[in-house]
Order: sequence, then C-alpha cells, then structure tokens
Amino acid sequence: MVLLVVLIVILMSLLPRGRVVPFPEDKPSLAVMYFENNTGDEAFNHWRKALSDLLVADLSQSKYVRVLSGEKLFSILEELDLLEAESYSSRVLKEISARGGVRYVLVGKLARAGDTLRINALLQEASTGETIGSEMVEGVGEGSLFSMVDDLTRKIKESFQLSAAEIAGDIDMEVENITTNSPEAYRYYREGMEYYSKGDFIKSIPLMEMAVALDHEFAMAYRNMAIAYEAIGYRSDALKGYQKAFELSDKVSDRESYYIQGSYYLQSESTYDKAIEAYIELLKVYPDDSIGNNNLGTIYAEREEWDKAIPFFEVNIQNRDERVFSYENIAFCYAAKGQYGKAREALELYIRNISDNVIVRFDMAENYLHHGKYDQAQIEVEKGSVLDPGHYRNFLLKGGIHYYRGDFIKAEQEYQKLLETDEPRAHAEGITRLYALYLLQGKLEKAKEQAQLGMDLGDMFGEAEWSSRFHSYMAYLNLESKDFDSALKECEEAWNTASEGGILHRQRETLFLKGLIYTEMNRWDETQATASELKKLIDEGMNRKAERMHYHLMGRMELEKKNYSRAVELFNQGLTLLPSQMDPQSMQALFIDPLAFAHFQSGDLDKALEEYGRIISLTTGRLLVGDVYAKSFYMLGQIYGQKGMTKQASENYQKFLELWEGADSSLVEVSDAQKRLTSLNNQ
Repeated sequence: MVLLVVLIVILMSLLPRGRVVPFPEDKPSLAVMYFENNTGDEAFNHWRKALSDLLVADLSQSKYVRVLSGEKLFSILEELDLLEAESYSSRVLKEISARGGVRYVLVGKLARAGDTLRINALLQEASTGETIGSEMVEGVGEGSLFSMVDDLTRKIKESFQLSAAEIAGDIDMEVENITTNSPEAYRYYREGMEYYSKGDFIKSIPLMEMAVALDHEFAMAYRNMAIAYEAIGYRSDALKGYQKAFELSDKVSDRESYYIQGSYYLQSESTYDKAIEAYIELLKVYPDDSIGNNNLGTIYAEREEWDKAIPFFEVNIQNRDERVFSYENIAFCYAAKGQYGKAREALELYIRNISDNVIVRFDMAENYLHHGKYDQAQIEVEKGSVLDPGHYRNFLLKGGIHYYRGDFIKAEQEYQKLLETDEPRAHAEGITRLYALYLLQGKLEKAKEQAQLGMDLGDMFGEAEWSSRFHSYMAYLNLESKDFDSALKECEEAWNTASEGGILHRQRETLFLKGLIYTEMNRWDETQATASELKKLIDEGMNRKAERMHYHLMGRMELEKKNYSRAVELFNQGLTLLPSQMDPQSMQALFIDPLAFAHFQSGDLDKALEEYGRIISLTTGRLLVGDVYAKSFYMLGQIYGQKGMTKQASENYQKFLELWEGADSSLVEVSDAQKRLTSLNNQ
C-alpha cells in the first residue's frame, strides 16, 4: 500500500501541471479561442487568430465582461503546444479555463459560401461543457468581418444575461472604428503584437509600420509602435508615433483613448499630471487594466517614488499579466531601493510563471552586475544568448562583466562588436561604453573621439537625447582637461538640444554640469546663478529627488569656503535622494567624491577612508565617471600615507597607476602618484 501511494505521488509529480488562476466573481469571464477556418481557403488562415483578437478588443470595452487577453491566450496555447490546433477538446478547454482564470470559453468556425462569410460560435461553461449560447452571424466579403464581430459581441452579452439597459449603457464602439477597417492592416498589427507582448520591440516595429502604411488612421498601431521605439531608445520616432496616435484618439475605444492620452502626456514631465489624470480615469472604469496600472506605476517610478509605483505593478503580477513590462518595472523599483533579491524574485517569477524570455535574462544579468556578482551575471547572459544569439545586449553585458572585473582588453573587444551591428541603438550604447572605458583609464583624448562619434550619430538619426548626452560627455571631458571655455560651449550645445527635444532630465543634468564647471573656475556668482536656475527647473518638474543636484552644487560652494561641516551636511542631503545602483545615469561616485574630499580636507581621515571606500566598492554607480573611481585609489594612497599605513598606501597608489598606465600625459596625478610610491618604497 505504501509503495503504491509513493508510486502515485511520483507519477503525479511527473505529469505536466498548469497554473490554476481563480475565477473573478464580480462579472462573467471569457476566453475567446482561435477560430476554425472552414472556408477551404488557406488565405483565410490568419483570420483564425485575428477574429479572436477582434472579439477580445471589442469585449474589452465592456464594464460587465472580463475577457482573457490575446497575449495570455497565446502564451497558454504555446505552453500546451496548441498554437496551430484547429479544434479543442473539452479537456483542453478546461485547462485553458484553469490557467487563464476564466469560467467561460467561446469556440467558433468561419465558413464561406461564395462571397458570403458565416461565423458560428458556441459559448460554453468550460468546467461542465454546458452550452449557454449558440450564435451565428453573416456578412459579404472580408471587410464585413468587422461588423460581424460587433454583432457577435452583442449576442455574447445577451447570452450572459445582461439586461437590455446594461447592454444599451455599456461601452461598445464598433470594432472597425476602434481598430481598423483594413483586414490586411489588422493582420500585420496582430503579428507585430505577438513580438511586442514578449518585449521584442525591434521585430514588432516593421510589422506596425506596414499596418499604418495600409491604414493611415490606425491609432492603436501608432501608439504601440511609439512605445516600441521608445523602449529601444528612439525618442524622436516615438514622439512622432505618440503625436499621430493622439491626433487620432477619437478613432479608438474609450479604453484605448485613455491609453493614448496617457502615453502622449508622459512624453514631457510638464504634462505628467495630465497623464496621471488619464490613467486614474481609466482605472475607475477598468480597475484591473494592465496598461493603466503599469503606466501609472511607471510615472511614479519616473518620479523615483518607488513605494507608490510598486503596488500598481503588483496588480498586474497578481493578475498574471503576460506582458513583461510590470515585472521589469517592479524589479527596477526594488533595485532602486537596494532590494536586489526582491528584484530578482520578480524576474524569476516571470520566467517561472510566464515563459523564459531573453529580455528578462538580460535584466537578471544586470541585476547581478549591480552588486558585483559577476559569475552569476555571466550565467544569465549565456542563457539569454541561447534564446537570442544576435541580441546586442549580449555584447553590452559581456563587455560590462569584463569592465568591472578589470579586463579592459576583452571589454573593449565586446564593446566594439556593438558598433558592428546593424542596430543604431547598439552603436549609441557601444560608443557610450567605450567612452566610459577610456575615461576609466585616463585616456581623455580617446574618450573625446567617442563623444564626437556619439554627437555625429545623434545628429544623423535626429535623436535629440543622444546628441544632448554626448555633448554633455564632451563637456565633462573638457572639464577634466581644464579646458573650461570648451566645456561651457559643449554645455550650451547639450542644453539647446535637450530644450528643443523637451528632455527635462537632460536639461537638469546640463545645468548641473555647468555649475560644476563654474566651481572649478572659481566663478561663484555664476555657480550660484546656475544653482538657482537648476532649482527652479527641478521645482517645475515632477521628480523632486533631482534636488540632489542642487544640494551638491551648494555643497561645492561651501567646500570652497572651507565650511566643511555645512558642505558635508549638504552632500549627505543630496546622497539621501540618490537611488541605489540600478542605472549608470545615477552616477553615485560623482556624488560621494566631494563628500569624501570634504572629510579629507577637514582632517577627518577615517571618514574620508570610509567614503572613498564606498566609491571603489561601486559597480554600475561608477560606470560613467570612471575617472572618479580611479582617482579614489590615488586619494586612498594619500590618506593611508598620512596615517602611517605604508603598505596600504603603496597598494592603492599601485592600483591607481595600473588603471592609469596608459593615461594622457597631461594628467598630473600619474607623475605625483609615481613619486609618492617611490618615496614609500624607499622608506
């Protein structure tokens, strides 16, 4: 008996088990299966999935029916290896019901007699197989399929016993008015959405472009294409798509209109409040809406209000949303809070409950990079590489692992591969990483060559964000070279480009950099004026934590006046507003460095050791300011020397000289470190 029980348990553990999702109790829940093509014409095969998608789009308007998303259905069928199945057994329908958390399923057939098309649909309770509705609609030609979907939607609502008043008062615009009246355009759109929902934006964009080429008023396609462009870094193309979708927002459902308004207003911090308003209105009608919850969470994340953002992403995760975005975004928030383990748990949950995904694998690798777990990062990169060997993030992450490990030759080789791809975004990333690599090694002239390449690339593609970024990099390099006039000129270029593109975060960063230049020039009136201008811009924006830059500039001025205690206070105030290492743009090393120097100047060597120690322990937080990281070893050498700790002083000077072995001869720190090291060795 015992052996039999054990055998049964083992056998049950070997059987495939679907994830059971509870049914919603407040309204009927439905999965619309792919249709059977009984026309006898393979040219109609794409309508198997397209009819399902159109019905989902139409029913999703309803306040009284909850419908399984097309992405979720696709994922379930993919797991069951039934994407191309032409019919479904009762056992399969029960499995889809359990995994999708829906009580009802609709199965249908498309038939044709001459020019007449007919849809026969059967609405069933999945668990019992009981038929609760059997419907038939007809039309002439493919163009009539849109109106046939409208007719079928109304009949489905009647089958759910909605009252005449409820049906009349429900939100139900005609499906061709909320999507497209072009069958061919819709075909490309839904093919693009299959890639889009998996986070493969590069492959989705050409299909969306074909859709809008066939229907210039296909607002949904413009919006999703814009999101895809934004996700891969093409801001100018994204803005065009959002603008076009916004102009056409009267040609979509109320639900989609809220999406478009929110996305459009999200493009400028000055209109974030309107975006919030649009998404709040959306969630009043559709509280479980995945896009509304994700995008509202994203706004709070943009404002660095991590704890406000997280609950919105959690709604989608609890509802088993198939889209990767909420999992990525909640992981980003947890990483910003320094909770890297919780960030990984969210990403692992996607892989475990949804599917293995190349984007998620790369996000996992970056998560490990944040806190220096390079072996684990390498494992995740390899897993991602198996899923998509040609993805540019393979080279980006492999180069990053070599960079942080100090193998600069291999890092450079991987970064160069980014420039050999056909993807302009990869070129921008490759140039950025080569700039960072050369800056770390004190090779300022080589870094300037990369900054110039980046500016040229931004101008070539009309990407204001890229142009502004690389002008800022050039300004920083000129600052380090003490060429202050050129640094200010590059700041002006960065400001103008960011202003024309409406990129507020770049405008803030440019003013911050301009303030740093004035401090180095001892032009304190200009520093104060720039700090005031920066404070005003921060107050006008939505991210109040950007005030860390203002605190930093004020601290620099106090440091110059030798008001060390006040400088330390201001620097620490700025640091409390910094996120943890999850984005190289946060540049923790730059913000810690003057705090460490203030302690050094005041004679508090132990505190100075602690702060410089923080800098050399950084990973992604020092990527874009590698010179600060390198010079921290130089400063540690001085501090240990003053404390009489000769061995530690020598080790840090040696580390600094290894990093700057090939540095530009104009950098005086190299010769000074060599003299100090020689002196220590002769003691």
